[in-house]
Amino acid sequence: MTRHLSAAEISEWMVGTRSRQSEDHFHECAECRGELSRLQDTLSDFRASVREWTHEQSAAAPFPVWRVRRGYGLPRLRWALIAAATVLLAVIPVYRANRHQPKLDSSLDDAVLLEQIDEGVSRSVPAPMEPLATLVSEDSPAAGNRTQQKK
Repeated sequence: MTRHLSAAEISEWMVGTRSRQSEDHFHECAECRGELSRLQDTLSDFRASVREWTHEQSAAAPFPVWRVRRGYGLPRLRWALIAAATVLLAVIPVYRANRHQPKLDSSLDDAVLLEQIDEGVSRSVPAPMEPLATLVSEDSPAAGNRTQQKK
């Protein structure tokens, strides 16, 4: 093999999936062995740094969140359960009352509204002018005289 191992081939080598060809090249090429050694050292330093940081954080924490003292959370949990049960008992009757109420037929309401609109639109004289219209109606004698004069 004349070329050096690629970054992907070196990563595969680190994981443990090696081809026979890359293994032969690794044994022959000092530069690729040096690259692999630098990568292993870097990962080892990173692993040690993470472990040290984790140890410092766990030692510095006064009371870890995941630890609950015995008996500390039980009274609060009881009160939370009591409150939840009270709310549930108050909501159930309201839900049942609303569920069993007869629902109004909106199509009936729409029909009534349309009839009112139709009645208002189909009037020959608006409602405020009806008294005036009765004064000057076609049945009155003055209206009859005018129709005879026009003929």
